[in-house]
Amino acid sequence: MFTGTTVTSDCRPVNRFPGEILTKPAIWVVGHRGWPARYPDNTLSGLIAASDVSDAIEVDVRRSGDGKLILSHDSDLNGVVVSETPWAQLMELDLGDGHHPILLDEAIAALPETPIQYEIKNWPAQPGFEPDHRLALETAERARPGDIVTSFNPDTLAKVRESFADVPTGLAVMAPIALDQIVNFCLDAGHRALVPAEELLTEDIGAELEIYPWTVNSQKRAKELVEFGVTGIITDDPGSISQIRSQH
Repeated sequence: MFTGTTVTSDCRPVNRFPGEILTKPAIWVVGHRGWPARYPDNTLSGLIAASDVSDAIEVDVRRSGDGKLILSHDSDLNGVVVSETPWAQLMELDLGDGHHPILLDEAIAALPETPIQYEIKNWPAQPGFEPDHRLALETAERARPGDIVTSFNPDTLAKVRESFADVPTGLAVMAPIALDQIVNFCLDAGHRALVPAEELLTEDIGAELEIYPWTVNSQKRAKELVEFGVTGIITDDPGSISQIRSQH
């Protein structure tokens, strides 16, 4: 295993950059879990602040013990296991400076005009793993034009592709891995994007995929990756990385 539709609505937001895009920036800046350089991960204030300087926001999706879709990178928050803890308890956790966990639906509502990259946290070795991939399917149901569903689990993405063919998907990967093989895998699987650890990229891979390396907090490295032809930069400091546009 590699490591690593759209539901119609009468009130869809205007999307800044879907794949079939009208206009788009030369390089997309993607706030990694919001703006971690300034705010705790996956918190409402961080997402909203990041949306002012980013073209998209990446969030991590898990399920609470009572079935709610919430944002959390780790399988535990402040020492409690997310998948075993009801939302009423999780929502009271202080993640720092008075910031609290939020529901996925709260994040979507707070970002009406900012595309979201939903990373589905559904790995067999972690608490809360769902063999039927319901977490991904329920997230894909919420995807708007321009949003994308990503995961390190290719089986999870395959389920999304099977059930929601119009929802773009992207495979996240980390070293060690043969990037050329992963590119071919993504193309064969019908994924729109590859989301590699930034150290995997040493040259332009020339793939017909959107490429979003993570996590890039150096302007120097971001500029290098832009020269490699990446689509976007996933960063903890979107305010800083967005400045490379005027220099590029």
